[in-house]
Amino acid sequence: MRAPLLGGLTLVALVALGSCTDKVGITVSERFTAALSAAKELPPDSSTATGTATFTYLADIGSIFYRLDVVGIDSAFAAHIHGPAPADSNAGVVINLFTSSTGTKIGFTGTLAQGVLGELGAPVGMTMDSLLVLLRNGHAYVNVHTRGPVSATTHSGGHGGGEIRGQVAKQ
Repeated sequence: MRAPLLGGLTLVALVALGSCTDKVGITVSERFTAALSAAKELPPDSSTATGTATFTYLADIGSIFYRLDVVGIDSAFAAHIHGPAPADSNAGVVINLFTSSTGTKIGFTGTLAQGVLGELGAPVGMTMDSLLVLLRNGHAYVNVHTRGPVSATTHSGGHGGGEIRGQVAKQ
């Protein structure tokens, strides 16, 4: 009588264990990107610099990680998320992504900044949750600002109001 009972309990235990999942680690909740170019500036400029901003929201820990890569930019000294604004409008700075007192090298290519949103200060006039809503709704853009003279060949540098820009879109 014990053998069938133990066999039945073993079968139940194996079925229960077999249906368990081994979900380990943090799951990416949402991704956002922005393709930056001078043509998207308001008004557009003729710089040949470009860039890409990526944002990854991890709901498990309530953080937004970002990375900002640029190609061929001169003397970048700041980069921000601006909003709320559609692609055809300008808006104020919401949060800093990059600041430098000296600016980048001439023709800089690489990762300009990366980290967790909020490391360089809290969003201006809103919460992080409100910023996440702006990203989700496409009402935020990334802008990279440059100083110094404008290069005669690349037209990079000297765009204090912004040299390259891109609207953030949910992926």
